[in-house]
Amino acid sequence: MTNMSEGEPRFENEINNTESENFKLIHRGIWAERLEDGQKLPIGGFLFSNDLTAKLELDFNSFETSRFTEENIRKAYEKSKGPIADWLEKCGSDVDPYIYFVCFNVQKKVDELLKTDIQGDISMDRRIAFQEDRTPKLSELVGKTECAERAALGQCLLQKIGLKSIYMSGVAMGDAKDPDEYATPHSFIVIEQADKPGETLIFDIARPHQGNNNEKIARVLKTAVPLTHDLFKEENELLIAADDVLQKDKLWFGVGEPVNGWHKTIEK
Repeated sequence: MTNMSEGEPRFENEINNTESENFKLIHRGIWAERLEDGQKLPIGGFLFSNDLTAKLELDFNSFETSRFTEENIRKAYEKSKGPIADWLEKCGSDVDPYIYFVCFNVQKKVDELLKTDIQGDISMDRRIAFQEDRTPKLSELVGKTECAERAALGQCLLQKIGLKSIYMSGVAMGDAKDPDEYATPHSFIVIEQADKPGETLIFDIARPHQGNNNEKIARVLKTAVPLTHDLFKEENELLIAADDVLQKDKLWFGVGEPVNGWHKTIEK
């Protein structure tokens, strides 16, 4: 992928018009406001190249999600919204209980569909699937997925129930001010809060919290400033602080080089 100032992305001629409208460029990554079945999502490339040469075919229709609907989610929420709100309050969180409930259920469904609990050398199996310029289907990677696949399917489920969200691939760091830490490529979901204009959340679906009995609890973070495509489209090194809504942890998300230990940062 070339920088914005250098013209159109190299993969632009390889995707159809619908994909072109949905996929917006950011440095070494993608900002996708909607993902559709049959699209080929650019998800990565080589360490020392900006080109997103690796692609994933999104065969969402291969997964059974017919019961995962807004109606069913809202019915389930109505039955448990009191305890959820109380639990979030005890955590000191002011996140919208419904949004957190949705993320919790999307996390659970993605883990179920992609069999994320399977043990083994996932990274090697996944690498083999992309060898020889192959474009594997998402369904081929069940049991060996990483952040890109999980965020893509999570975005699909959020779309199904009408929650406005964005798939973003970029980089993440635990501490952007640690000179010994380097950014790592990462994909996650940005959620726009309809009831709180100007605020966005990050749903870090590939890195959930571990609850009791190894239950996976959705990791949701509130960003220091709203995440938008305009914020990142001209930036090569920018990380935004995000505070975990359940605990006092801070993580950083944005765009940058995975071999660079310095980034411009924004925090409150």
